[in-house]
Amino acid sequence: MRILQLIASAGNVAVAGNEEIKRNLYEPLLDLGCDVSLISTSGAQDAWRRGDRRALARFNERVLRHFRREHARKPFDLLFTHVLDGMLEPAVIAEIRRAGVVAVNFSCNNCHQFYLVREISRHFDYNLHSEGDVARYFKGAGAKPLWWPMASNPKYFKPYDVPRDVPVSFVGANYALRGRYISYLLEHGVDVRAFGPTWRYAARTPFRAQAKRLVLLSQAALGRTPARRAASSARLAEHDFNLKLDARFRAHLHPPVSDEELIRLYSRSQISLGFVEVHDRNDPSLEVRRHIHMREFEAPMSGALYCTGYLEELTHFFEPGREIVTYRNEEELLDRVRYLLRRPEQAEAIRLAGRRRALAEHTYHHRYLSLFAAIGLKYSANSGSLEPFFAQLGVA
Repeated sequence: MRILQLIASAGNVAVAGNEEIKRNLYEPLLDLGCDVSLISTSGAQDAWRRGDRRALARFNERVLRHFRREHARKPFDLLFTHVLDGMLEPAVIAEIRRAGVVAVNFSCNNCHQFYLVREISRHFDYNLHSEGDVARYFKGAGAKPLWWPMASNPKYFKPYDVPRDVPVSFVGANYALRGRYISYLLEHGVDVRAFGPTWRYAARTPFRAQAKRLVLLSQAALGRTPARRAASSARLAEHDFNLKLDARFRAHLHPPVSDEELIRLYSRSQISLGFVEVHDRNDPSLEVRRHIHMREFEAPMSGALYCTGYLEELTHFFEPGREIVTYRNEEELLDRVRYLLRRPEQAEAIRLAGRRRALAEHTYHHRYLSLFAAIGLKYSANSGSLEPFFAQLGVA
């Protein structure tokens, strides 16, 4: 199968050298024996953030030149992209589809950021969405949705034989309710450590922190609309909370870690945390929404004892209490953490069961085979068996 793929390498540009997207969305296709022609969208993403239309036009021209040349040499079967509104021109997608290539776009975070793909979605044959309950958004925009849950790549996300010297950990940015959960555990004596952007909140120097506070205070009082004033007031409250969290518990708050350090932390930690809450449009004045992250698959795949917020959708993938642990509020989280820290044998059983389930059902190799079947593309290498690939990767 021949695939033209347009993705970036990094899932988190705040982490130097991050290759989460490439490892999960590109490399499994190679394992499956697909012929993949990869075009990085990292530069296009930067141009999109800057609003640089000329750079985006050059990117689109490069995509078309590459497609015309390579398709003439050997036809493509599939266009797989991970792009947002304004990154890839509809005319480019249309030309590729007219050539008989099935075009799909993958997007995540649609429960609170669907506006980022609302316009481009209708130009694809299929829109792969990682959250199960957002199909209605795509249908409302005149697009065709296809649920394609997240997964993980066992080539990278695997256990390490290292001491479990971290009682409880979380790796990820500090936003939404995450700081509240971490603070609650720390206030109740749990040794939890958080790694990621914005946990060391006052590292920007006290002067800059106070300057930001004054700006938010001014915007909260003088914003042009009630919505803007409300958003600024919410950000001010969040800012003040994070300053206090940093001042009180700085020893437990850490900067981002590399991809490899992240995976080792899953093995070093007695319990690895997850949080499912986000604010709509990332605005703390708007409602809290909940959705599954890639961490929900990466942590069990890495052999972690994974404890995350409860979602009904999550029960499609793991059995709570046996393969992962879930909680519904701060009190339940504290109760689960204390219980498991006192019961290492039970914790180990959950780790092993979670990894077995992840390996059996939730690799991106599995996801791609299901995608090919769903959109009618024939895949014949090894008759779709994953055993040769897992054997090559040393996965039992």
